Amino acid sequence: MTTHSDEVVIREISVGDYADVLALNSVEQHFTSEIDESRLHELIRWSAHHRVAYSGGTVFGFILAMAASSGYDGVNFRWFADRYPSFLYVDRIVVARESKGRGIGAALYRDLFAQVAKMGVPMITCEINIEPSNPASLAFHERFGFEEVGSASIGGGSKRVSYQQAML
Repeated sequence: MTTHSDEVVIREISVGDYADVLALNSVEQHFTSEIDESRLHELIRWSAHHRVAYSGGTVFGFILAMAASSGYDGVNFRWFADRYPSFLYVDRIVVARESKGRGIGAALYRDLFAQVAKMGVPMITCEINIEPSNPASLAFHERFGFEEVGSASIGGGSKRVSYQQAML
């Protein structure tokens, strides 16, 4: 399924998008995590929702989300899996810095929420860095109804995250 929003097209990630996705992720990896092509392929294989936002042949953003039943090995995903039987976990949503404020992240999330509603999943979950601070992500997620349900120090104490959920 392809969704159009203000000339931005939302569609599934293809192998041809990998270089763009990796480049976008590398700019924000202090908030997400570093990945290479092999890891990206694994993440997409585990994901129930993997989309890009593009216009004019350029990828401006992407999202990867895993279902509760996924074999994903992420520590933050496992936090939710240990507590909730059904959810879709946003592993990462990244929008190109020069495209922030154009509604691309919101378009990716509207597409995600629409798919989750069709799946019958009761909630969407994610973690947001609070150390190092990511106030833009906190504000963005708050607009979509996310609320904190826990927090943790990870990475040997180098990061602190807020575990968030949005009920559908």
